[in-house]
Amino acid sequence: MNTIRYNLQSNPITPDPNDQSARVVHDKTRYVPDIVELMLIRGTGLSKQDMNAVLDLFFEVVANEVASSNKVITPIAKYGASITGVFTDVADSFDPARHAAGGTVSAGDLLNLKVRAASKEKILQAAPQPFILQIRDVESTTANSKLSPGGIVEISGEELKFDKTQTDEGVFLLGAADPIRIATYYKVTQGLIVFTVPATLPVGSYTLEVRRAYTNARAIRKGTSEDALLVS
Repeated sequence: MNTIRYNLQSNPITPDPNDQSARVVHDKTRYVPDIVELMLIRGTGLSKQDMNAVLDLFFEVVANEVASSNKVITPIAKYGASITGVFTDVADSFDPARHAAGGTVSAGDLLNLKVRAASKEKILQAAPQPFILQIRDVESTTANSKLSPGGIVEISGEELKFDKTQTDEGVFLLGAADPIRIATYYKVTQGLIVFTVPATLPVGSYTLEVRRAYTNARAIRKGTSEDALLVS
């Protein structure tokens, strides 16, 4: 039986100060090689090389279809494209300096079915803090591996929303002599941050941090990327 673990935290949406909302606690982050290993355990008769080849082809075909303005629906997820930014009037057109294009993903029927059927286990509440699920470099279409100077990056996760007016909060890149704080943001929500990488970011390896203040004492808590992000 699958089990989803969660804890409770203060609900900022309702007026009742006692109201709580659930936050799912993710134990591990799985990447494609991990999924392949889990598939091999099930004894499909396929080799690791075959599985990787099929998955690579699947990802490429899905990405191409979405980039061709098609919607792709699978049992796990539904994929599409979106364009964000403000258009000045009906005669305005897409401008990379003012607009951003990216992929959209929503849960598929099989994923919803499995999650609903899983048992739910309440665990002791941990102090809330930013949690980074994925860092996607839009320019190179890669995840958790690369930053493109001057390009757009999307961070997905939980507890990501911060106060942009506070200099000790935000997205920071660690790897240079001093932490580099991101200055330009397109979107900052609890689940998604979209920002522009500094065009002059030096070549090297970086760790990304999301910093956010909690409580009246402004305790800064951090969510840190698991993988190094390369600028070449």
